[in-house]
Amino acid sequence: MSLRIGAFAPEAAFLPSLARLWLAEGGAHEGLIILPSRRAAQALGAAFLEANAGKALLLPRIVALGNIDEAGLLLSAGFSLPPAIAPARRQALLARLILQKPQESGAPQKLPAAWALAAEFATLLDEADHAGVDLAAALPGLAPAEFAEHWQKTLEFLTIVTHAWPAILEAEGVMNPAKRLALLIEAQAKAWGENPPAGPVWMVAAEGTPAIARMAEMVAKLPQGRLILPGFDPHLAPAAWEGVEDSHAQGGIARLLADIGARVEEVEALPGAMPGGRGALLSRALLPAAALSAWQEPAT
Repeated sequence: MSLRIGAFAPEAAFLPSLARLWLAEGGAHEGLIILPSRRAAQALGAAFLEANAGKALLLPRIVALGNIDEAGLLLSAGFSLPPAIAPARRQALLARLILQKPQESGAPQKLPAAWALAAEFATLLDEADHAGVDLAAALPGLAPAEFAEHWQKTLEFLTIVTHAWPAILEAEGVMNPAKRLALLIEAQAKAWGENPPAGPVWMVAAEGTPAIARMAEMVAKLPQGRLILPGFDPHLAPAAWEGVEDSHAQGGIARLLADIGARVEEVEALPGAMPGGRGALLSRALLPAAALSAWQEPAT
């Protein structure tokens, strides 16, 4: 099944361009636009008003990806998950677990230090859940053999997040927020695969976790779906895309395209780029290391 993927160039005014494109293609108010952040979702409403010359109009449903639960999009009846644990309570419980560790383990013995470390543990949990990594399975094999003894002591301390914390979540009947969001996103993608929505669905993403990539792929396959990449460099040759590193400005988009099995050639350039050739100049200045030989070629 082909993927429908569009992209705005880095120099495009993204949200105004998105609003104008939606209106130009029919402006269906029963449609849905999924954006990566709440701030972008709020700003898109103003962009629609500006694109419509300040005149009132019926807007499509605009949802921030992080608020997908609040939006109530799920099409599969009966799907439910435990609530997410409140951030402050999570940090407090993690701090208590840290303070329960003996001093010889290297654990902080005073609340301010334990509180700060608990925040770091919370970040670690979120990053692992976003990436779909099981810490209990992944951590033991991270250290080389020569550091095995020291790493075992570290692993013993990290049982706070690999063993004690999952037990607390189960006892309290809650979930880590990032894990819950990932499951909701995957459930929504599956629901759309089984019962595609009647109206258009556009999703904006420039990078993504495994769950976001699965939803992006599903949206791109929907009959009226479209994945939109903001900041996509249309001047970068396909061969150069193969050498894009994670740290490159296009790294997130390159990973997302790879995750959904899409080729750069499938991406449709959308209107909205500013005139003057600044995009081509910027693209040339930011060539990935593997494509630096292109500097010797005449600019086009």
